[in-house]
Amino acid sequence: MSRMLQRNRVKILIIILLSVCGTFLATLYIPLPKEDFSKQSVHSLRVFDRNGILLREFLNDEEGRGQWKPLDQVAPELINATIAVEDRRYWHHPGVDPLAIVRAMYENIKAGGMRVGGSTITQQVIRNIYHRPRTLVNKVAEAWQALRLERMMTKREILEQYLNRAPYGNQLTGIEAASRYYFQKPAADLSLAEAGFLAGLPNAPTALNPYQNIDATLQRQKIVLHRLLDQKLVSHDEYNRAILQPVQLTPPEVNFRAPHAVQMAEEQFHSRPDVASITLTIDYPMQQNIRWAVRSHLAQLKRKNVTNAAVVVIENRTGEVRALLGSANFFDEKIEGQVNGATALRQPGSSIKPFMYVRALEGPFSPATVLPDLPTHIPDDRGDYIPENYDKRYHGPVRLRTALACSYNVPAVRTIQVVGIGTLYQSMQMVGITSLTQPVEYYGYGLTLGNAEVSLLELTNAYRTFANQGVWKPSRLVQSAISIDAHMDIPLDDLREHENPRQVYDERAAYLITDILKDYVARRPAFGNAFHFPFECAVKTGTTKDYRDNWTVGYTTEYTVGVWAGNFDASPMHGVSGVTGAGQIFYDVMMIVHEHSKPADFSTPVGLIRIAVCPVSGLLPNQNCGSTIKELFIRGREPRARCEVHQAFRVTTELGTTQKQVYEIFSPEYRSWADEERIPSPPPGSVHIKSANAQTGLPITQSNIGNRQFFVHNHQSAFINSQSAIHNRQFCILSPLPGDIFKIDPILRPEYQTIRVLGVIPEEFSDVKLVVNKKEKLPFDPTGTWWTLKKGVQRLQLEAKDRNRIVMSKAITIEVE
Repeated sequence: MSRMLQRNRVKILIIILLSVCGTFLATLYIPLPKEDFSKQSVHSLRVFDRNGILLREFLNDEEGRGQWKPLDQVAPELINATIAVEDRRYWHHPGVDPLAIVRAMYENIKAGGMRVGGSTITQQVIRNIYHRPRTLVNKVAEAWQALRLERMMTKREILEQYLNRAPYGNQLTGIEAASRYYFQKPAADLSLAEAGFLAGLPNAPTALNPYQNIDATLQRQKIVLHRLLDQKLVSHDEYNRAILQPVQLTPPEVNFRAPHAVQMAEEQFHSRPDVASITLTIDYPMQQNIRWAVRSHLAQLKRKNVTNAAVVVIENRTGEVRALLGSANFFDEKIEGQVNGATALRQPGSSIKPFMYVRALEGPFSPATVLPDLPTHIPDDRGDYIPENYDKRYHGPVRLRTALACSYNVPAVRTIQVVGIGTLYQSMQMVGITSLTQPVEYYGYGLTLGNAEVSLLELTNAYRTFANQGVWKPSRLVQSAISIDAHMDIPLDDLREHENPRQVYDERAAYLITDILKDYVARRPAFGNAFHFPFECAVKTGTTKDYRDNWTVGYTTEYTVGVWAGNFDASPMHGVSGVTGAGQIFYDVMMIVHEHSKPADFSTPVGLIRIAVCPVSGLLPNQNCGSTIKELFIRGREPRARCEVHQAFRVTTELGTTQKQVYEIFSPEYRSWADEERIPSPPPGSVHIKSANAQTGLPITQSNIGNRQFFVHNHQSAFINSQSAIHNRQFCILSPLPGDIFKIDPILRPEYQTIRVLGVIPEEFSDVKLVVNKKEKLPFDPTGTWWTLKKGVQRLQLEAKDRNRIVMSKAITIEVE
């Protein structure tokens, strides 16, 4: 009885086993989804320049490049090499190779880890399609599907699937794409050496990247060729010739043109797998010439530790980016070439100043306004803020035109004290600078000297605002995009934030900035004859204090160009200025972009007038001014007062005769500077000859800067009144004047809202104080004392000691609203 039960159990087990085997064998004839193996699933995204030049091709769904080729259009040498190195029994096994699996297990146990794989070509096709994690369960599923695939397709069809889906590094999918990328030839024309080279790459496409690890790649090629020889697929002569044949790789620049621009476009369309092609606004031939110019200059600057540069070129009319060079060499890891210098944030230095001066020119300032370039100490929460010029010198009274053209720092800080830090902050935001992530107080007065980081692309487009008469428009890198389905155009506005053009600056003030930046005579004291073009070109440089960033940005009527030079590792350059660094590259780039046509001159807008002024005072010349210059003003804001700097005196000569002599007489704040510069003064006993056409003060002028009202006393009127006080040795307050009205800006912190009180102090007076409302007393500096504005009517007066008695100046009253 027990024997019969035992026999029945065996029969049941056999039946179950046969059923399982039968079921398993039946499942091998269940076809896999045909759409998974569709040739159309491997489609390439192609990126072109505006001329139709292919910049880059890569596969959307696999993040690689792919072009499907039938097996009869692939070199037999490549087919043999692939089978020899990947699956030598390919033509004989059913989809899984038990011998290869046993061998791989033995080798891996002996090595103490995964060193050898046992997957067949058929299994790798499954893996390349389904991308499962490499687990034991998934390996079993992979083997089962490989057996099913062998029932669906012929060996040649499976091999075609493998060769068109295998990864070959550098985002390449398929042998055709790899052959064209590395050797610039179709897969059908590969030599034996080239076939061995490519057949070895799918084993480890990243580690065997020939552009980064050529020695390992060539070693792998030798392994492939040796296996071909061992398997008698090539003769000894063919093997020897292949070993000796040098591999001539195509330079990566040929296959990946304008790489940073292409990457930016690909990121924009990354969520759109339906895109078949993208056309950029880039003009690749222009970009190539710019790249060569950049590399040439960097070779000369290498000894000064300048390893990299970035360039942006934007067409003014359309906003299309014609060139975007993110680094000198994208493929050079030593200089971190894959960092995009066009979008990286860096400090712009003085190149930010025009965005402050344009607001000043919209208000009470003009290009002829005289600004003090003198030692300046501004109280700050972090200690006194003390700006200094690049040349470590002070230049005394300088006109705004000269201050901006020569990029003097001190006058810029003096100007922003009037214009307001908040106004510059807003001005930068209005022209598309999106990197101001901190509140305005964080940057302080250093904002006008470029302590806030910006990108080259945004700064270049911001300068384009000046070229476009004060109108800001967004730039664009993508010209068009076409979808896979029916080659339909893709609306670009659906893929980016749409921003409309906006009038940011007064057209006349914007042109005044242009007129200053294109004035090579005005910048000559600081920059010599640099940037002297055969056409009108507005230029501004910028260099950070630590020499880590070097900028030159400028524009013609056709293009705006921005150049950054420096090092991506933030190491400092060795004494490189805006002229000797980025400036030289800028000059060549400007000549390249205007190679075929000379740009038109800038057109002067309606509402400007050019009149003669004194080059020292910026006012109408008097009869004593030795020379004049023609200056541009917004009509109605031209000066009405005449120069009081150049004054005539009757002096006695050594022979006892008298003669007329003209001297430059400056206000008290310039006294120390004038002494250091050894500017002659009238000798004792000289008689002042009053000018017949001298005029006195002008009224207060009301201006609107950055949508906030404020009153500023005309600089010229204070200057004129100071002369009378000087000659009479009168103890008094020069500035502000009685009745002046100031308005507190609700945006700025109170400590940033100060006025400078100037006075005439006789030499014998000591212990001078500024008395406010008969209560508050502040030490008075002969060069001026800064007083924080407080609302209400304010009474200002000077107090001093004259020998043993206290003397008081005449009190003045101002109003702060």
